[in-house]
Amino acid sequence: MSLRVGVPQGLLHFQYGTVWERFLSELGAEVVLSGETTRHTLDCGSVLDEMCLPAKVFFGHACQLCDKVDYLFLPRIVSIRQGQYTCPKIIGMPDVLRNNAGQLPPIIDTNIDMRKKSRPLYQAIVTIGQLFGCSVVASLYAWFRAWQYRARIQPVGWAYDGRPRLALIGHPYIIYDRQVSLDTLEKLNKLGIQVVTPEMVEREEINCAAAKLEKKIFWSNSHTLAGAAMALMSGSRPLSGIIFMTCFACGPDALVGELIRQKASQLNIPCMQLSLDEHTAEAGLVTRLEAFSDMVKRRQK
Repeated sequence: MSLRVGVPQGLLHFQYGTVWERFLSELGAEVVLSGETTRHTLDCGSVLDEMCLPAKVFFGHACQLCDKVDYLFLPRIVSIRQGQYTCPKIIGMPDVLRNNAGQLPPIIDTNIDMRKKSRPLYQAIVTIGQLFGCSVVASLYAWFRAWQYRARIQPVGWAYDGRPRLALIGHPYIIYDRQVSLDTLEKLNKLGIQVVTPEMVEREEINCAAAKLEKKIFWSNSHTLAGAAMALMSGSRPLSGIIFMTCFACGPDALVGELIRQKASQLNIPCMQLSLDEHTAEAGLVTRLEAFSDMVKRRQK
């Protein structure tokens, strides 16, 4: 009988979830997902006082899986690139769960720290594989199969379709979570706006643009957001405006938001910041999106 492994659909799941799911399946596990974020998910995470909205959402997803699985899959991802770190809240999430949730199944929180070299990733892969009785070779092959699958489903590029184009800059766990973002992507699409996100920008372009900043950004996700924004605003393809979507109490985003605002001002590109939390009213968000889209449409004419 295969082990049931719960994968919370929050935080880094929006970047690596397909890989994790495929990897665990290749190891012989039965993957159980927590599902899309709902108001109930937010309520479950409300016990965390001094955490940002995405962290509360993740906590809610994990709690919803506790009585349904044999293991919770929460790898402790310290770093995904040399010289960079992930968010401290992401790093400490397994400990947050242990100290604030009730009865928990065993947590797979294998440490992944690639600040200096990539070897720790493969060590983590082998360690996780051993939990399911897999050999070193079988574990590495399962990861290879999962990573190849990811390469086939990544979004590539963007092409002009005649509509005003806005860059929507924000973490994937904000933009693509319809409850957290209040479905901003769909709202902009209905307003006749073509939306470009950081995931549509090539990694080489992001790194090149981020390298031109006066100071190196050590948070990997913030590096990606700043680099994507700079690349889009300075690229040859025209941009009608830029929206920076963040969540209240995110320290790294405060820095990135200021960098984006200054660059947009220099290039005379309309820029708006949307700050979200669990109390954000959808009506107010819609009003701001409508006003901003009307403004960029008038400028384009």
